[in-house]
Amino acid sequence: MNNEAGYLAMLERILTEGNYRKPDNEEGRYELFAQPLRFDLTHNQLPLMTTKKVFFKSLAVEMLWFLTGSQDTKLLKQHNVKIWDTWENSEGIVGPLYGYQWRHWQIDPAIQHLHNGKTEIDQIATVMKSLQERPEARSHMVTAWRPDHLKAMSIKPCHILLQFYLVNNELSLMLTQRSCDAYLGVPFNIAQYSLLTQMVAHQLGCKAKEFIWIGGDVHIYENHVDQVKAQIEKPILDIPSISFKRKPADIFSYKFDDFEVTNYNHADYVPAQVSPQGQPGKGVFLK
Repeated sequence: MNNEAGYLAMLERILTEGNYRKPDNEEGRYELFAQPLRFDLTHNQLPLMTTKKVFFKSLAVEMLWFLTGSQDTKLLKQHNVKIWDTWENSEGIVGPLYGYQWRHWQIDPAIQHLHNGKTEIDQIATVMKSLQERPEARSHMVTAWRPDHLKAMSIKPCHILLQFYLVNNELSLMLTQRSCDAYLGVPFNIAQYSLLTQMVAHQLGCKAKEFIWIGGDVHIYENHVDQVKAQIEKPILDIPSISFKRKPADIFSYKFDDFEVTNYNHADYVPAQVSPQGQPGKGVFLK
């Protein structure tokens, strides 16, 4: 099952039922709150939208970058991925964003004794261990929302909470996304977190089952409306699939060349202007 129809229906609801806002010095937008979508990942499916082209390389390299825990964009530059150019400073720093929080969550010194003196938590490594050792646990969680670090970030994290669920040798992932650019960002995030689900399942030796996306403030910018209306009219094509050319030693050792997407047929890419939210260029490197 390809739930691209559900995504397109959400776009149409936003246009027809959404609340209109025009904050000072921002693009006007139509928005709805708390929108859920579900995507079937069985048989190695990867929900890349087909009613417009979504660039797999960019989303995959960004996910690999998150998994490094880096605060700079060097890996993105190595692959000529420019999606963070707006937010990096002159030294390529974006601050303690997604990957940093995933891999280097700083422990309050007052409670480091409760963590055997450790100064940070690797949330991804912790989740991989808990999925292997206690699949029945309800705490396979990763968060990127760290209120005291927000001022050091070039943009507040949008996709903020991951929860994995493993039962009957089938893995699912639910992503909570607080702020959702429905035309540009959401298709990208759906595909890349579905890829992450497939990667984790590949590492665990189980099967990926489902990706569930929960959007908080889901919006269409006013200058994206024409593109959205055109996309809604496009026919939905068959969903592509993902395979892996090797099994690395751990979740952190995948390379872009390890991924192979097959049968990705799609409509043309239709560009739209990115809305530069946050504080571009003002990310602070945390030591």
